[in-house]
Amino acid sequence: MKKETMIWIIVCALVTCFVYIHRRVIRALIRHEPMPAAPKWHVWCKDRRR
Repeated sequence: MKKETMIWIIVCALVTCFVYIHRRVIRALIRHEPMPAAPKWHVWCKDRRR
């Protein structure tokens, strides 16, 4: 396989993972709903959002 094809496959896989992980946040943005609470391990978020 060409090097460029492998890079595109990796980029597409990473974007797919990102969209799957953040699907609730993306849905809230599209529907103008409140953001879901962040997981406890998101230590950089304010306490009121966890």
